[in-house]
Amino acid sequence: MKKRAIILLLTTMIMGGVLSACGGNNNNSSNNTAASPTPTATAPAEESPSVSPDPSPSASAEPSQTPAPSKEPIPSAKPSEPAKKPAATPSPSAKPSATPKPTQKPTPKPTVKPSPSPSADAAASEIIDAMLKAVEQPALIAMTADDVKNMYGIDTSTLADYSGRMPLMNVKTNEIAVFKVKKDKDIDAVKKGMVSRAEAVQKQFESYLQDQYENAKNYKIVVQGNYVLFVISESADDLVKAFKAAVKK
Repeated sequence: MKKRAIILLLTTMIMGGVLSACGGNNNNSSNNTAASPTPTATAPAEESPSVSPDPSPSASAEPSQTPAPSKEPIPSAKPSEPAKKPAATPSPSAKPSATPKPTQKPTPKPTVKPSPSPSADAAASEIIDAMLKAVEQPALIAMTADDVKNMYGIDTSTLADYSGRMPLMNVKTNEIAVFKVKKDKDIDAVKKGMVSRAEAVQKQFESYLQDQYENAKNYKIVVQGNYVLFVISESADDLVKAFKAAVKK
């Protein structure tokens, strides 16, 4: 813009100088004509058309357009992307967990069957079973109701329950009987019948087998609550303990 303004100013000055020169020439011509004796009027000189400065850039002595700066160099195409990186080597998969060793099942120990635990109202037969589990005895068989009546002479109507075991073979004196009385007043009658039974066994083996005779003499009669125990055995004391334990449970 500054260059264009300067060019326009110079053009205006040049045109003004030209016009001034033309005006001077016209004045000289008119002076000469007035001195001439020829009466003929000279035709007025045609005014030269003033050349108005053309503000357009083409009429001005503006130098050729300044060449536009060369375009910024177009950056060369981006280099092609490098070849794809090789896929990362997959990390080794987790090591398979060690196959668990089969747990060895402990060999179950043979369970010792606990002896029955009859309650205070346990059946007389259950008490004897508990005693025989606690203390081993020779082979015994169950007494019948007639056996109990004949061997002990006890009125079974006074009993709430009863049970007895006697030897399978007649070469043994081992015997166990448990009587549960209905009333405490009948305990003495039961004990008396047991003493009679012990004396009968002793008399039977007195002249037969001396060791069994001595065994019959080692009988026990024990009262626990409303239960009465009669026992003949080499292990009479252990059987009494088992009897008491069974009745208390």
